[in-house]
Amino acid sequence: MTVLFQRLCLCCVGGKKPKIVTPLKDVKVTAQSTVTLTCDIEPGEPKANIKWYKESREIYEGKKHSMSYTGDKAKLEISQADLSDSAIYRVEADNRHGRVMSEAKIFVQGITIYFNSISLADCAVCAAVVHCE
Repeated sequence: MTVLFQRLCLCCVGGKKPKIVTPLKDVKVTAQSTVTLTCDIEPGEPKANIKWYKESREIYEGKKHSMSYTGDKAKLEISQADLSDSAIYRVEADNRHGRVMSEAKIFVQGITIYFNSISLADCAVCAAVVHCE
C-alpha cells in the first residue's frame, strides 16, 4: 500500500498542465487555397502531446495535412482546401496533469465563375457543343 501511494504521489509531484494562451479562430477561405489554424499553447511540464481533430476524428500528417508544434505555437495547415474540409477543428494538448483544447470552424467557399454574355456565333467551343435545329 505504501509503495502504491508513493508511486501515485511521485507522478503528480512537480509539473503543470498545459494552458491555451491564444485560442483557435474561425476561418473562411476560398476552395483550392491553403488554410492555416494556429493556437498558442504553454506546453506544461512534462511537455504536452498535441493532437488535431476534424469533428471527432483525429487528423494525421499527410499530403493534405501538415502539423507542427514549435515553441508555444501549434499549427495545422490544410492544402488545397475543398468544400469537404468545412468543419469544426479542435486542437488538444495533454500531459499527466491535465488536458486543454480549443475549437474553430473552417468554412470553405466554392469558387464563383462569372461569364459575360456571348453569342454562339462568337464561341467555336459553344457552337461545337450546342446544336440548334
